[in-house]
Amino acid sequence: MIARFDVQEHGDKASLETPGGGALAAQLGAKDSGLPFFAFLDEHGELIANSYRPVPGKPDGANIGHPMEPEEIDYFMGMLRKAVPALSSTDTKLIEDYLRNQKR
Repeated sequence: MIARFDVQEHGDKASLETPGGGALAAQLGAKDSGLPFFAFLDEHGELIANSYRPVPGKPDGANIGHPMEPEEIDYFMGMLRKAVPALSSTDTKLIEDYLRNQKR
């Protein structure tokens, strides 16, 4: 299941924010370093992984956002393998190929 919520809206769009969305994002590990932020949860609502990858010299890591760079894609694919271990190798390859070949 996918649940989407809006945070960090500005100006006229501030009313589009999901009530409690900021608190939920913080609970899932979001920092103020950009969007998109995403997290994978298990069936009990426990965090499996979020979009902050470890980065030397950055204690909070760095948000991969929409993965474009090789290291971001590598991290995202690791997230998928951890969160969706039943994902077929065919589907995994399809996702990875798409990300590695996307237009900038």
